[in-house]
Amino acid sequence: MREKPTIPVVTTATVSAITQTSATTGGNVTGDGGAEITARGVCWNTTANPEITHNKTINGKGTGAFTSTLSQLTAGTKYYFRAYATNEAGTAYGKELSFTTEQIQIATLTTSDVTSVTATTAVSGGNITDDGGGDITVRGVCWATTENPTTSDNKTSDGTGAGSITSDITGLTAATTYYVRAFATNSAGTNYGNQVSFTTLSGSSAIIFNPVLTYGSVTDIDGNVYKTITITIP
Repeated sequence: MREKPTIPVVTTATVSAITQTSATTGGNVTGDGGAEITARGVCWNTTANPEITHNKTINGKGTGAFTSTLSQLTAGTKYYFRAYATNEAGTAYGKELSFTTEQIQIATLTTSDVTSVTATTAVSGGNITDDGGGDITVRGVCWATTENPTTSDNKTSDGTGAGSITSDITGLTAATTYYVRAFATNSAGTNYGNQVSFTTLSGSSAIIFNPVLTYGSVTDIDGNVYKTITITIP
Protein backbone atom coordinates (compact mmCIF):
# COMPACT_ATOMS: atom_id res chain seq x y z
CA MET A 1 0.00 0.00 0.00
CA ARG A 2 1.36 3.40 -1.00
CA GLU A 3 2.09 5.69 1.93
CA LYS A 4 0.17 8.90 2.03
CA PRO A 5 2.36 11.76 0.70
CA THR A 6 3.38 14.64 2.92
CA ILE A 7 4.07 18.22 1.93
CA PRO A 8 7.53 18.90 0.47
CA VAL A 9 10.60 20.22 2.24
CA VAL A 10 11.91 23.49 0.78
CA THR A 11 14.41 26.17 1.82
CA THR A 12 14.56 29.81 0.76
CA ALA A 13 17.68 31.27 -0.87
CA THR A 14 19.09 34.61 0.21
CA VAL A 15 18.30 37.63 -1.96
CA SER A 16 20.78 39.36 -4.28
CA ALA A 17 20.95 41.79 -7.20
CA ILE A 18 18.45 44.17 -5.60
CA THR A 19 17.43 47.15 -7.75
CA GLN A 20 14.57 49.63 -7.58
CA THR A 21 12.23 47.21 -9.36
CA SER A 22 13.68 43.69 -9.13
CA ALA A 23 15.63 41.19 -7.04
CA THR A 24 17.01 37.67 -7.40
CA THR A 25 16.41 34.81 -4.99
CA GLY A 26 15.22 31.19 -5.25
CA GLY A 27 15.09 28.03 -3.20
CA ASN A 28 15.94 24.36 -2.91
CA VAL A 29 13.41 21.54 -2.74
CA THR A 30 15.23 18.91 -0.66
CA GLY A 31 12.31 16.51 -0.21
CA ASP A 32 9.30 15.74 -2.39
CA GLY A 33 7.19 14.24 0.45
CA GLY A 34 6.67 11.07 -1.55
CA ALA A 35 4.90 12.72 -4.48
CA GLU A 36 5.83 14.66 -7.58
CA ILE A 37 6.63 18.35 -7.13
CA THR A 38 4.21 19.96 -9.56
CA ALA A 39 5.10 23.60 -8.90
CA ARG A 40 7.88 25.51 -7.19
CA GLY A 41 9.06 29.08 -6.95
CA VAL A 42 9.08 32.10 -4.68
CA CYS A 43 6.13 34.14 -3.43
CA TRP A 44 6.35 37.68 -2.05
CA ASN A 45 4.29 40.50 -0.61
CA THR A 46 4.65 43.78 1.28
CA THR A 47 3.22 42.08 4.38
CA ALA A 48 4.60 39.08 6.30
CA ASN A 49 3.86 35.44 5.49
CA PRO A 50 3.36 35.70 1.73
CA GLU A 51 1.55 32.82 0.04
CA ILE A 52 1.08 31.56 -3.52
CA THR A 53 -2.13 33.60 -3.69
CA HIS A 54 0.12 36.69 -3.67
CA ASN A 55 2.82 37.54 -6.19
CA LYS A 56 4.85 34.49 -7.16
CA THR A 57 7.28 33.01 -9.64
CA ILE A 58 6.88 29.61 -11.26
CA ASN A 59 10.21 27.84 -11.61
CA GLY A 60 9.51 24.43 -13.03
CA LYS A 61 8.90 21.13 -11.25
CA GLY A 62 10.77 18.51 -9.27
CA THR A 63 13.30 18.64 -6.48
CA GLY A 64 16.59 20.54 -6.42
CA ALA A 65 17.71 24.17 -6.43
CA PHE A 66 16.14 26.89 -8.55
CA THR A 67 16.60 30.62 -9.13
CA SER A 68 13.77 33.17 -9.14
CA THR A 69 13.63 36.76 -10.36
CA LEU A 70 11.17 39.01 -8.53
CA SER A 71 10.04 41.79 -10.84
CA GLN A 72 7.71 44.80 -11.07
CA LEU A 73 8.65 45.87 -7.55
CA THR A 74 8.28 49.38 -6.16
CA ALA A 75 11.38 51.41 -5.29
CA GLY A 76 12.16 51.99 -1.62
CA THR A 77 9.73 49.30 -0.45
CA LYS A 78 10.19 46.42 2.01
CA TYR A 79 9.17 42.98 0.74
CA TYR A 80 8.76 39.64 2.49
CA PHE A 81 9.42 36.47 0.49
CA ARG A 82 9.76 32.72 0.84
CA ALA A 83 10.21 29.75 -1.45
CA TYR A 84 7.37 27.31 -1.97
CA ALA A 85 6.90 23.82 -3.38
CA THR A 86 3.65 22.01 -4.15
CA ASN A 87 2.76 18.32 -4.42
CA GLU A 88 -0.55 16.47 -4.10
CA ALA A 89 -0.39 16.80 -0.31
CA GLY A 90 -0.28 20.58 -0.47
CA THR A 91 2.12 23.50 -0.55
CA ALA A 92 5.09 23.92 1.77
CA TYR A 93 7.02 27.14 2.37
CA GLY A 94 10.61 27.84 3.22
CA LYS A 95 11.82 30.33 5.78
CA GLU A 96 10.55 33.87 5.34
CA LEU A 97 13.17 36.50 4.50
CA SER A 98 12.89 40.17 3.63
CA PHE A 99 14.64 42.95 1.72
CA THR A 100 14.08 46.56 0.73
CA THR A 101 14.34 47.72 -2.88
CA GLU A 102 16.73 50.49 -3.81
CA GLN A 103 15.60 54.08 -3.61
CA ILE A 104 15.19 56.10 -6.81
CA GLN A 105 18.19 58.39 -7.29
CA ILE A 106 18.42 61.76 -9.01
CA ALA A 107 19.31 61.57 -12.69
CA THR A 108 22.81 61.75 -14.18
CA LEU A 109 23.23 64.14 -17.10
CA THR A 110 25.56 66.46 -19.02
CA THR A 111 25.05 69.85 -20.66
CA SER A 112 25.68 70.33 -24.39
CA ASP A 113 27.92 73.08 -25.74
CA VAL A 114 26.12 76.20 -26.86
CA THR A 115 25.80 76.81 -30.62
CA SER A 116 23.99 79.11 -33.08
CA VAL A 117 24.51 82.15 -30.86
CA THR A 118 22.89 85.42 -31.99
CA ALA A 119 22.15 88.63 -30.13
CA THR A 120 18.94 87.18 -28.66
CA THR A 121 18.99 83.39 -29.10
CA ALA A 122 21.19 80.30 -28.77
CA VAL A 123 20.92 76.51 -28.89
CA SER A 124 22.06 74.08 -26.19
CA GLY A 125 20.65 70.90 -24.64
CA GLY A 126 21.96 67.89 -22.78
CA ASN A 127 22.14 64.12 -22.44
CA ILE A 128 20.48 62.18 -19.61
CA THR A 129 22.63 59.06 -19.29
CA ASP A 130 20.92 57.56 -16.20
CA ASP A 131 17.35 58.19 -15.04
CA GLY A 132 18.19 57.08 -11.49
CA GLY A 133 15.62 54.32 -11.66
CA GLY A 134 12.67 56.73 -11.94
CA ASP A 135 10.75 58.27 -14.82
CA ILE A 136 12.11 61.61 -16.04
CA THR A 137 9.03 63.82 -15.94
CA VAL A 138 10.62 67.15 -16.89
CA ARG A 139 13.86 67.98 -18.71
CA GLY A 140 15.45 70.94 -20.46
CA VAL A 141 18.01 73.68 -19.83
CA CYS A 142 18.01 76.64 -17.47
CA TRP A 143 20.03 79.83 -17.80
CA ALA A 144 20.83 83.10 -16.07
CA THR A 145 23.40 85.90 -16.09
CA THR A 146 24.77 84.52 -12.81
CA GLU A 147 26.49 81.19 -12.28
CA ASN A 148 24.75 77.93 -11.37
CA PRO A 149 21.30 78.65 -12.80
CA THR A 150 18.37 76.55 -11.55
CA THR A 151 14.83 75.83 -12.69
CA SER A 152 13.78 78.93 -10.72
CA ASP A 153 15.54 80.95 -13.45
CA ASN A 154 14.73 80.95 -17.17
CA LYS A 155 14.25 77.43 -18.49
CA THR A 156 12.98 75.33 -21.36
CA SER A 157 10.75 72.26 -21.16
CA ASP A 158 11.86 69.59 -23.61
CA GLY A 159 9.75 66.51 -23.06
CA THR A 160 10.29 63.52 -20.79
CA GLY A 161 12.51 60.45 -20.49
CA ALA A 162 16.23 59.82 -20.68
CA GLY A 163 18.48 60.45 -23.69
CA SER A 164 19.66 63.52 -25.56
CA ILE A 165 17.73 66.77 -25.79
CA THR A 166 18.03 69.96 -27.84
CA SER A 167 16.91 73.26 -26.33
CA ASP A 168 16.23 76.64 -27.96
CA ILE A 169 17.26 79.48 -25.65
CA THR A 170 15.37 82.69 -26.46
CA GLY A 171 14.67 86.16 -25.09
CA LEU A 172 18.34 86.98 -24.51
CA THR A 173 20.02 90.39 -24.31
CA ALA A 174 22.74 91.35 -26.79
CA ALA A 175 26.40 91.40 -25.69
CA THR A 176 25.63 89.57 -22.44
CA THR A 177 27.29 86.55 -20.83
CA TYR A 178 24.92 83.72 -19.84
CA TYR A 179 25.43 80.53 -17.84
CA VAL A 180 23.57 77.36 -18.84
CA ARG A 181 22.90 73.95 -17.26
CA ALA A 182 20.77 71.05 -18.44
CA PHE A 183 18.32 69.69 -15.86
CA ALA A 184 16.24 66.54 -15.36
CA THR A 185 13.55 65.81 -12.77
CA ASN A 186 12.29 62.49 -11.42
CA SER A 187 10.55 61.53 -8.17
CA ALA A 188 13.87 61.85 -6.29
CA GLY A 189 14.28 65.49 -7.31
CA THR A 190 16.02 67.67 -9.90
CA ASN A 191 19.65 67.31 -10.91
CA TYR A 192 21.80 69.50 -13.16
CA GLY A 193 24.49 68.91 -15.73
CA ASN A 194 27.81 70.73 -15.94
CA GLN A 195 27.72 74.48 -16.39
CA VAL A 196 28.62 76.08 -19.73
CA SER A 197 28.67 79.76 -20.66
CA PHE A 198 28.42 81.92 -23.76
CA THR A 199 28.15 85.58 -24.73
CA THR A 200 25.48 86.82 -27.09
CA LEU A 201 26.46 88.86 -30.11
CA SER A 202 26.33 92.64 -30.01
CA GLY A 203 23.33 94.35 -31.54
CA SER A 204 25.28 95.48 -34.62
CA SER A 205 26.46 91.92 -35.22
CA ALA A 206 22.86 90.86 -35.58
CA ILE A 207 22.01 93.25 -38.48
CA ILE A 208 21.05 91.30 -41.58
CA PHE A 209 21.76 93.28 -44.77
CA ASN A 210 19.71 92.92 -47.91
CA PRO A 211 21.76 90.68 -50.25
CA VAL A 212 20.66 92.58 -53.38
CA LEU A 213 22.30 95.79 -52.11
CA THR A 214 26.00 96.55 -52.65
CA TYR A 215 27.49 99.33 -50.53
CA GLY A 216 30.39 101.46 -51.78
CA SER A 217 31.70 105.03 -52.08
CA VAL A 218 32.65 107.57 -54.75
CA THR A 219 34.90 110.66 -54.62
CA ASP A 220 34.14 113.83 -56.63
CA ILE A 221 36.70 116.19 -58.21
CA ASP A 222 36.88 118.25 -55.02
CA GLY A 223 37.83 115.19 -52.95
CA ASN A 224 34.46 114.80 -51.29
CA VAL A 225 33.55 111.14 -50.51
CA TYR A 226 29.97 109.96 -50.91
CA LYS A 227 28.39 106.63 -49.93
CA THR A 228 26.74 104.66 -52.74
CA ILE A 229 24.22 101.81 -52.87
CA THR A 230 23.92 99.65 -55.98
CA ILE A 231 20.80 97.51 -56.41
CA THR A 232 21.23 94.21 -58.24
CA ILE A 233 17.97 92.80 -59.63
CA PRO A 234 18.00 88.97 -59.37
